[in-house]
Amino acid sequence: MTEESPTSAVVQRLLPAPPEVAFDEWLDPEALAEFTCPYPTRAGVVECDPRVGGRLRIDMIDDDSVVHVTGEYLAIDRPHRLHFTWTTDLADGFDSIVMVAFEAHGDGQTLMTIEHAQLPSEWRSDHERGWAIIADQLADKLEPSA
Repeated sequence: MTEESPTSAVVQRLLPAPPEVAFDEWLDPEALAEFTCPYPTRAGVVECDPRVGGRLRIDMIDDDSVVHVTGEYLAIDRPHRLHFTWTTDLADGFDSIVMVAFEAHGDGQTLMTIEHAQLPSEWRSDHERGWAIIADQLADKLEPSA
């Protein structure tokens, strides 16, 4: 059996908020708890220390199991980009990197690109589905009330 090279999962979504607002959602523990767990998974403990070198923790709860996600912020360039490591207890000892880019688009909107890099190739499609749900949940959260 040959080992496949790491790959990336990439998701883009148009968000109904300016880049500063969308960016700040990623650094607020209460906001992260609302959108970073792909439904029906829900957040347990969510902690973040939003500075380069600061730590990130998200406990994702699904039925009776919990997946622990930890990471370290590598780059914070408000409101343009955010990079952090992503490690789970399911990861078998590998670290991956999540890069989120925010680009002004139209009147008060943001084109958000999430790239989850250095994933085992067999994990790519599952992570793309998960990040697509997370992007949709963030878009819904930012949608102005009617």
